[in-house]
Amino acid sequence: MSVNINTAQLRLEMARRGWDAIDLARAARLSPATVSTALAGRPIAAKSMVLIAQALARAPVDEFVDKLVAGDSAGLGFA
Repeated sequence: MSVNINTAQLRLEMARRGWDAIDLARAARLSPATVSTALAGRPIAAKSMVLIAQALARAPVDEFVDKLVAGDSAGLGFA
């Protein structure tokens, strides 16, 4: 089964942790291509989505980055 991830939310969660796509791929134990596919708004396997969610849940949010991101979501292109 394939799913589409909310790309704006995914980018926000990555930013809150100071991660780029490679960091997320490593943490989720996925290929960079899978993360790129998700970030492009294309469907990925449901199992991959679970691995992404688990990686984000394991990683602490950087409180200083979070303040910057949360305070200016429009400036980073997040809805």
